[in-house]
Amino acid sequence: MHNKNRYLSSKQTYLIAGTLSLLFTLSPPNLGAIEKVSLKIHPETGVIVDNPMEIKNLPHRKTYQVNHEAFTLQFFFNEKDIFGVILKRDERRPIHFRWCLFRSCEESQHDYKKIIAEGSSPPLVQEFFSIPYPFYLTYGFQGIEFSSPD
Repeated sequence: MHNKNRYLSSKQTYLIAGTLSLLFTLSPPNLGAIEKVSLKIHPETGVIVDNPMEIKNLPHRKTYQVNHEAFTLQFFFNEKDIFGVILKRDERRPIHFRWCLFRSCEESQHDYKKIIAEGSSPPLVQEFFSIPYPFYLTYGFQGIEFSSPD
């Protein structure tokens, strides 16, 4: 009779350990951390918020709607990044975004400004946009403002 080695080689051990750790990482309890967000394309599905708005006053896990004379948009805020869709827009005017250092959104040199859309440029109506949080800044923001300069 042959005396077979009943132990796994080191390569087999690492392969099995890596596969098991990957399976445990992707198990259903951890998949709950991935949250599905739906930005419905209906003008009245979001919580209508003031513009500018105080971040701490936004209800959690909601879709928000901003009504402006030049645009209407909905967005989801996950405490860092913003994901949104433009529902209505005067395409001749741009849409600007500003993370405000102060909750009143008074101008500050520390505000973070981003252009969502230039006049006559995408994103257009029913198109999505995203604004990643500027992770490299060492300070936080207290307000959000969407605007459309003339």
